[in-house]
Amino acid sequence: MSAGDNQTLIKMVEQIARNIPDRSHVTQAVGDHLRTFWAPSMIAQLDAYVGNHPQEASAEVRGALKYLKQKEEK
Repeated sequence: MSAGDNQTLIKMVEQIARNIPDRSHVTQAVGDHLRTFWAPSMIAQLDAYVGNHPQEASAEVRGALKYLKQKEEK
């Protein structure tokens, strides 16, 4: 996938994060949304990109990716 695809994924997930009304559980809500509605390949691509470019994603998005990893380990 191209760099533009990565930017599209970042834009999409940031929009999701901004639209979560309960700000106290935004990382969990974003993670649950990704797990429910995104293909695993999209999540993996986003995770790899954010892993190499953490400044490109908000704390909420980084937290959501961490939340998903923790869920996978269980």
